[in-house]
Amino acid sequence: MFADNTLAFIGSGIMAEAMIRGLINQKLVDPKQIISSDPRADRAQELQAQYGIQVTSDNTEAAEKGDIIILAVKPQVLSKVMPDIRGHLRRRNLLLSILAGAPIKTIADGLAHAAVVRAMPNTPAQIGKGITVWTSTPEVSEEQKRQAQAIL
Repeated sequence: MFADNTLAFIGSGIMAEAMIRGLINQKLVDPKQIISSDPRADRAQELQAQYGIQVTSDNTEAAEKGDIIILAVKPQVLSKVMPDIRGHLRRRNLLLSILAGAPIKTIADGLAHAAVVRAMPNTPAQIGKGITVWTSTPEVSEEQKRQAQAIL
């Protein structure tokens, strides 16, 4: 399902790490298929050492490399992150937001991107036992919905 896809995490906090761990532990992706951006070099290096993923401090770089972009930042930094990503998503990209408190329309409009899934995962996702509620814009394809469900 993800053989030719790169998953780009914008933000690498607790939930992003839980998802990364779950994806790798369940062997859904090879660690080399994941890139995560974080402004803190020490956090990026920690994730790279622990999981073998690609890391960057540049949100634009992560967005450009990703086929599926997981928006995993705190709500208060969304307005700072959106300009980094806006204009760097391709039409075929799926944007999956695990951001609390930001309506799907705000994300879609703010990023000028139509295919958006909004989800609220929980930390048991790291062991494949989490329950996640999600919704999508009408532009999300059936294949993208299957991908989102597998990630979550």
